[in-house]
Amino acid sequence: MYLEYIDLKVNYSWNNVKALLITGKLAYPIVKEVAKKIKNVKAEVKALNYPVASLMSVQYILENIKNDNLKDFDIIVLPGLVFGDAKIIEEETGIKTIKGTENAWDLPLVFDALNQGIELSTVYPADKILGKIRTEKVLKTLEEIEEKQEVAFEQGIKIPLRPPPFRVFLELDPTWSIERILEEIERTKEFVDIYVIGFPVGHDDLDDVRNKIRKAKDSGVIVGIDSDSPREMIEGIKEGADFVFNINEVNYKKLEEVKNKAAFVVAPFNVENKSEIVIKLTKILSSKGFTKLILDAVLSPPLQGMVDSFIEYKRIREALPQYPLLMGTLNVTELVDADSHGMNALLTAIAGELGISCLLTMEKGKTRWSSWEIKEASKMVSVSLIQKRVPKDLGVDLLILKDKVRYKEEEEELKDFITVEHNEPEMDSAGFAKISLVNGKIALTFYGKDKITLVGDEALSIGRELVKRVNISKQHAVYIGYELAKAEIARNLDKNYIQDIPLFKKIH
Repeated sequence: MYLEYIDLKVNYSWNNVKALLITGKLAYPIVKEVAKKIKNVKAEVKALNYPVASLMSVQYILENIKNDNLKDFDIIVLPGLVFGDAKIIEEETGIKTIKGTENAWDLPLVFDALNQGIELSTVYPADKILGKIRTEKVLKTLEEIEEKQEVAFEQGIKIPLRPPPFRVFLELDPTWSIERILEEIERTKEFVDIYVIGFPVGHDDLDDVRNKIRKAKDSGVIVGIDSDSPREMIEGIKEGADFVFNINEVNYKKLEEVKNKAAFVVAPFNVENKSEIVIKLTKILSSKGFTKLILDAVLSPPLQGMVDSFIEYKRIREALPQYPLLMGTLNVTELVDADSHGMNALLTAIAGELGISCLLTMEKGKTRWSSWEIKEASKMVSVSLIQKRVPKDLGVDLLILKDKVRYKEEEEELKDFITVEHNEPEMDSAGFAKISLVNGKIALTFYGKDKITLVGDEALSIGRELVKRVNISKQHAVYIGYELAKAEIARNLDKNYIQDIPLFKKIH
């Protein structure tokens, strides 16, 4: 979409040029301050008689600058969100004109990009172009990583000996029906490499094993089996399971008959001396002809041996460098009442340091979307490992709820203000609204003279449609808009939405 605006050939130096930065009245103080920080550029700021820069059009800007003396300027930079194609300004004035960033604080990035030979757009904000380029670079790096990886073995998929890259395993709830399993596969298949079909402890139904493994395989994904029953493990392998969780010091003799028909995750049954058990058992299995093994020291929960288990992984890696390792993250993410995406990022980075290439997760409750989080984190860590840098400013991130940079808050408009205390709502005689999320859509039902239900993806569009159809009060329109925005944010973050209940805790 943006590639037609990208030209990586440097054909002009943007050092020591004179730039005209266009803005509106409200943003003028910010742009003036930012202009001082743009290195090697003489930047002049012109504020047009319009309060919000993003609401201006390029035609309006042209009409307000075309009679100015512009001959000394080398470039005109417009606010990133102005409406229209800036090409008309360039054609009228003869001066190169582009759209800058969406936020004024990011304007220095415009000149950094120009000096790298990146041709910015007259149509799209600079952020879009720069983001596209960063993403393309990350994707190219990840493709090269996949091509150059050191492969331990292949079992339907290449398993790296050590990262990068990583492989994401998702264990599915043992209580789920095959229909629910297939729904979960469809939801997550873009970021999961191997699905692990689990069966409850004591489960003894070979028909159920056959059915679930076969139908999961038929959906086109790579499947593993997790069961405490060697009998079920063997049946799962016969039905097409490529990975088996877990082979241990108790059951390994019963699995010799299928030793070359699947890959086995070696994990200790006993909780003491875990690394010693894994090292010893791996050597036994190797002597018996097991060739595809992934080693797991089993990550302990926080404050109950988590750090010690990291040390156990390190011991295994040092003792058996010829085998890939696997770490399950759920014992940490599920057992800390904190958001999972930050923890998954940190655990993936730790795995990267320890040489653990396989990460197992499960999605339940607050850890829903953990497989996506780990996949994104694995991209960050993979690129970081190759480039020998920290996982920051890479073009891929897990910044979901917090901003990396805090912009200076505007104070100019707070000289004269009215303090607003709690304000009780007034009932609207036109009726009342019920807002909810239904199957990933925002639903608004208005109960008035007639009942009307509106369903869509965009909160703002639903609100606009409502005020076209129903003559609601201004106060009620403000409330409905507020709740629709909450519903859209909740939908985008896959949170629960309950009307009139805050989405988030306040950070103090």
